[in-house]
Amino acid sequence: MQKKTMGKIISEVFDIPLEGISNVPCAELIGNTMLNIDGCIGIKKYECDEIIIRTKSYLLKVKGEKLSMLTFSQGRVSIRGAISAYLIEEI
Repeated sequence: MQKKTMGKIISEVFDIPLEGISNVPCAELIGNTMLNIDGCIGIKKYECDEIIIRTKSYLLKVKGEKLSMLTFSQGRVSIRGAISAYLIEEI
């Protein structure tokens, strides 16, 4: 029998996406020009070819060209530009 975490049980019982109740950031990529990230607590690096976002447990690295942040409020960041890659690294 597979052991379930408390977050997974709550997610199933209340029909809530696991991303909404865990420490995992939620990222939504729209085409290759817009990336919305929920769960942000800070910005580690901000350059036109790379932006690094901090979350509680992860770093989210966004690479591309002409990158800029449209918004950063209430734990949500929107990044615009020619996004070539993004990856999540555990801290």
